[in-house]
Amino acid sequence: TWKHPFYDYFAQLLEHCRRSTHEEHIKLRINRVLWSYEAESQTDLQSQMPLVSPKYVKVLGDILGSDLIEEPFMVRTLKTFLKAFSQMYHEGELDTQEVKWCLEIVENERAKHAVARQLPMETDPTEQLDTGAGQVYCIECGTVATCYCPECGDCMCEACFERLHEKGNRATHEPNFFIPCAMCKVNPAKLQCTYTRGKYCTDCYQRKHVKTLPKFLELKPLKIDYKRSAKQDRGEPFVDPNSIIGKPGKVTVVAPSEEQDPEIKETFSKPAPLETTLGEKWHAFYDLRGVKYYYNFETQESMRRPQDDLIKPIAQVDALAKAKRREVVGQMAMSKSPRLMPEWHEGVGLEAGGEN
Repeated sequence: TWKHPFYDYFAQLLEHCRRSTHEEHIKLRINRVLWSYEAESQTDLQSQMPLVSPKYVKVLGDILGSDLIEEPFMVRTLKTFLKAFSQMYHEGELDTQEVKWCLEIVENERAKHAVARQLPMETDPTEQLDTGAGQVYCIECGTVATCYCPECGDCMCEACFERLHEKGNRATHEPNFFIPCAMCKVNPAKLQCTYTRGKYCTDCYQRKHVKTLPKFLELKPLKIDYKRSAKQDRGEPFVDPNSIIGKPGKVTVVAPSEEQDPEIKETFSKPAPLETTLGEKWHAFYDLRGVKYYYNFETQESMRRPQDDLIKPIAQVDALAKAKRREVVGQMAMSKSPRLMPEWHEGVGLEAGGEN
């Protein structure tokens, strides 16, 4: 009788799966995925993709029992697993204990996400400056706030501001003191009348002052921006607290515009930004050329660059650092001296107060 050429192999594989534990079965499937990736990379170069790609992230999610449509928060963890498994695969053999730890990490991530969803959302006190809320309160003591620190991003009373800004870099912060409403003298003024130049809170302007204005004129008030620092007007380096995500010191950077980088005009598409507000359904990946793109596991859509209204503005400190790098690289390209690069100490200047 005829016998399939791979009958013995698959019979041995079936017997192994019957005798193996759950972790050993997962280990076998991961080994199979990595072996298939290596084989496809050598035979089909045109359709080759990086290991950390939507295809293999989804495959690993299926192996570990994670539905990426229902659990999009697991994508980042699965990316890390792919890198770790690939390194172990090239160094020898996957360890069953590592698979056990990965399963525990998956369960811990689910537990953390469940706890995070149950936590009440805290309101940002600075949002009161943008809304029609009347009074603004100190973030420290809870009393009525008298100023706003643009670099801290918090509303404070004068006593708390002086206490918290006595030493260190915070001593250089300049507060924006609230202007009392010209009518109620209680709430901070948030609107300036373009007809009388008076400054009023939102309630007093809409309920009282607007009735005294000429009806034949379409007057719109100007918004008083307490969040803008005086350092920005003077052209000094300023770190926007709204561009710091998650941990202190991590500044949001986006791709430069055509005015900031003339080389973009010569390309067919603009580079993708590093930080966006696309939401948890969209995940960042890189192709073989190192170009960033975004993928949605729910709709199976991918795009190179989101809309402009979903891109966070570039931080000024990073724009200054980029301009400095371009200047240094340009001088190095034109210089005929040996390429010793004595001044190339990126980041040292910012820590030392802007001196290289």
